[in-house]
Amino acid sequence: EKFLFTVQYHPESSPGPHDSHYLFRDFARMMDDFKGK
Repeated sequence: EKFLFTVQYHPESSPGPHDSHYLFRDFARMMDDFKGK
């Protein structure tokens, strides 16, 4: 099983400082969940 995380734009160049925060938060949670397996 492989885990993927993709975005159709450049989240680091988002217009607002917190507009893409949820992407990085979700990615970090996904990594934590994977470590727990």
